[in-house]
Amino acid sequence: MRIQIRSILILTLFFSGCSPIKTSLHDEKYQWELTIHEVQTNLDDLRHDTNCVQTELQILEGRVKSFETALFSLKQQEIEKQQGRIEQLSHQLQQLEKKWSSFEKKEGANRDGWEQLSSHANETNMALSQFKERMEELEKEIISQNRRLESLVKIKGSLENLSKSLKADSPKTYKVRPGDTLEKIAKMHRVDVSSLKQINQLQSDLIVVDQELKIP
Repeated sequence: MRIQIRSILILTLFFSGCSPIKTSLHDEKYQWELTIHEVQTNLDDLRHDTNCVQTELQILEGRVKSFETALFSLKQQEIEKQQGRIEQLSHQLQQLEKKWSSFEKKEGANRDGWEQLSSHANETNMALSQFKERMEELEKEIISQNRRLESLVKIKGSLENLSKSLKADSPKTYKVRPGDTLEKIAKMHRVDVSSLKQINQLQSDLIVVDQELKIP
C-alpha cells in the first residue's frame, strides 16, 4: 500500500512539474519507465486480489445454490414420504371404519374380534403419534437449515463488502519537503489548513522535512 501511494505521488509530481531535483533527459526517462512499471505492477496485484475475491464469491454462491437445491430435494422427499404414509394411514382408517360398521351390524360378535379391532385402533393411534413427532422433527430441521442459510447469506454480504473495499481508492499522503508549509501544502491539494491539521492531529503549524501528512 505504501509503495502504491509513493508511486502515485511520484506521478503526480511529474505531471505537476514539481520535481525537487533537476535531472538529465536520460535520467528522467529512466525514472518515468521505472515509475510506470511500478504502478503497472501494483495495478496488476490489485486486479489479481479483486479477481480472487470475485472467484471466492462465485464459489460461495455455487455452494449456497447447491445447499438450497439439496435442502429443497430433502424437503420434497420427506413430504412425499409423509404423504404416502398419510394415505396409507387413511386407507387403514377406512378399512377400520368398514370393519367397525360391519362389527356393529353383526350380532353376537365374539370378544376376539373386538380385541383385534381395538389392537388395530391402538396401532393406528401410535402410528399417528409417530407421524406427528416426525413432522415436528422435520420442522425443527428445516428451521435449523434456514438459520444456516442465513449465516451463509451474511458471509456472502461480508465478502461483497470486502470486495467493494478493495476496489475503493487508497487515501493520499504527502511527504514534507524543504520549504513546505501547511498553507502551501493545503493550497497545493486544494484543502483547508484546518482540515489538514485535523486529519493529521497537529496542534500547531509546525512541520518537519520528510514528515508524511495525510491529505483529506
